[in-house]
Amino acid sequence: MSRLFAHFVLLRPANIITAIADIMLGFAASGSVMMLMQDDEVTAGEPQMRLLYWLILSTIGLYGGGVVFNDVFDAELDRVERPERPIPSGAASRVSATVLGALLLIGGIAAAFQVSVLSGALAVLISVIALVYDALGKHFSVLGPINMGLCRGLNLLLGISAVP
Repeated sequence: MSRLFAHFVLLRPANIITAIADIMLGFAASGSVMMLMQDDEVTAGEPQMRLLYWLILSTIGLYGGGVVFNDVFDAELDRVERPERPIPSGAASRVSATVLGALLLIGGIAAAFQVSVLSGALAVLISVIALVYDALGKHFSVLGPINMGLCRGLNLLLGISAVP
């Protein structure tokens, strides 16, 4: 497995679709979709579409960073239980995965701040809660599901935060 592909695998791209769906559902539930259907022929929906694009970019970074850090924190366990994963197999180093995860989270936060301060604050909160899950939460039968539910619920709120 090439190093580039190994880092791509760390992102779990098939699962990122679910995070994008959260954003789109929140966006639709917020009523922002109605703004896309404006009658103004020149700017019909453009500002709202821009917000949606930023939020989709944000959730890709947040989800991607979260799952990359999940593999970073699980590297020792994965050596035994999932040796084919990129870090234990040596296809990706723990350091490069840490850098990738950090860049993705920072990029996700920065993209959210392009929408609003509220969106940015939600992205920061999602990042912190995801890191708590990765490092600690998943090892506890009560905290883990609550922690993951908070990540998903806040991601839905991130989509709703497009409301001006």
